[in-house]
Amino acid sequence: GGLSQNKDAIIGIVNNISAVSEETAAATEEVNASMDEQTRAVSQVAKSAETLNMLSHDLNKQIEIFVI
Repeated sequence: GGLSQNKDAIIGIVNNISAVSEETAAATEEVNASMDEQTRAVSQVAKSAETLNMLSHDLNKQIEIFVI
């Protein structure tokens, strides 16, 4: 009776906690993956900005040739 019901209730609660923990772990992994992707994107933007800066500098040098 009562002991068996308590045992079943405890097992149910532990299973629920386990399921929530697994869902939380999966969500955490997704957040980490998203952060990694954003880090790569920001890094690519920084590299592109460096390239643009170098090209702009080169263009200014080329334009100086025509300035009297």
